[in-house]
Amino acid sequence: MKKKNVLKKSFIVLLIALINPILAQDLKKEFVLVLDAGHGGHDSGAAGVADVEKNITLDIVLELGKLIKKNFDDVKVIYTREDDTFVTLAGRADIANRNHADFFISVHCNSARPTAYGSETFVLGTEDHRSSANLNVVKKENSVILLEENHEERYSNFDPNKPESLIGLTLMQNVHLSNSLLFAKAVEDNFINKDKRLSRGVKQAGFVVLWRTATPSVLIEVGFISNPAEGKYLASKEGKKNSAESIFNAFKYYKTEWDKRQRNEMGANEPLKKVTEKPKIEKPVEDKYFKIQFLTSNKKLRAKSIQLKGLDPVEVLEENGLYKYFYGQTSFISKKEELLNYVKRKGFPDAFVVEVPINTNAQEKETQEQKNIYRIQILTSSKKFSDNAPQLKGISPVDVYEENKLYRYYYGWFSSENEAEKELPKIKKAGFQDAFIVKFINGKKE
Repeated sequence: MKKKNVLKKSFIVLLIALINPILAQDLKKEFVLVLDAGHGGHDSGAAGVADVEKNITLDIVLELGKLIKKNFDDVKVIYTREDDTFVTLAGRADIANRNHADFFISVHCNSARPTAYGSETFVLGTEDHRSSANLNVVKKENSVILLEENHEERYSNFDPNKPESLIGLTLMQNVHLSNSLLFAKAVEDNFINKDKRLSRGVKQAGFVVLWRTATPSVLIEVGFISNPAEGKYLASKEGKKNSAESIFNAFKYYKTEWDKRQRNEMGANEPLKKVTEKPKIEKPVEDKYFKIQFLTSNKKLRAKSIQLKGLDPVEVLEENGLYKYFYGQTSFISKKEELLNYVKRKGFPDAFVVEVPINTNAQEKETQEQKNIYRIQILTSSKKFSDNAPQLKGISPVDVYEENKLYRYYYGWFSSENEAEKELPKIKKAGFQDAFIVKFINGKKE
């Protein structure tokens, strides 16, 4: 009985320690944001093709903090580190708890096989532990504790390499999950819509640095620095600036919703609610279309040649003894950037967009096959999905057209019906059994 009373008292002490920071948030007017640049000091993090993780995350976090300070007078920004120093995972969380933070953002870079790319944002949870890929990310980030002195005592013998150690980490953060998910979704939406990058989505996982923070929190993997194209992008000034701006835009949205809740005392303890916006329908450009030129060669390569690095189908035009290779075709301005980024990730960093007039009097030779384009319609839905939505089952790139309040999803650009028929079995095998071929004449569906 005495042992039970001791355990009960310990639980009450722990509960009070967790609740006090939460109550304190409702009593103060200033919004406290803690920004955490992953790794640092003797912990370099992942090794990238252009720079190590600790340097990239620090530059992004400092740029993010600068944007927030410039635009918000009522936000206090606190950094877990502002230079190349090592801070323990427990120490990072303690900074947030000690300052009664209203939100905690931890920025990291991913690393895997060279072909892996895309951003992903994590909140605390166990929903995605069934995925070995997500578990590997968790193990990698949590393994930092092994670099700390007395980590067995500090983390109660927590072993980052054992999946069973992750069980139960969510219990202390369930109260914050809705707000964390709201922010995470806003981050990934900005990576998709503003930066035109691939998003691997919002996920739940057992990160120690999130587990120990008594506040809404997210861990953002801005991309794979092990990927040749994405690694160079994230290490560049442009990549860091774009990443910081996307996270800032997500914070701006979250802070607006937080302010609304603070003004409404009746809803002060309710989770923030996402504002559903009516999707904006982009209209195609009428007088031209876009395609991506990615290669020029004095040799004509066969369709499945290794030099094409998996791009298929490919259009080849001969001009003055040179063969020019093109991929994709779209009449949407937003889609041309997606096609370009896709081709660059495939290994053609010098690829560029080419504009082709539809109704032109120029003397260029254009065959009937080039006027007639065939596409594969994979899906019709009343909802508009993002490019990386699970409903698209990994098929990319995909164009979407709105017609009579329905969204029709198309894959590929084929110069002949025969080419489209060769690709159709692959699409059906991916899970679209009802996919079929559609003919377009001068950009309009027949």
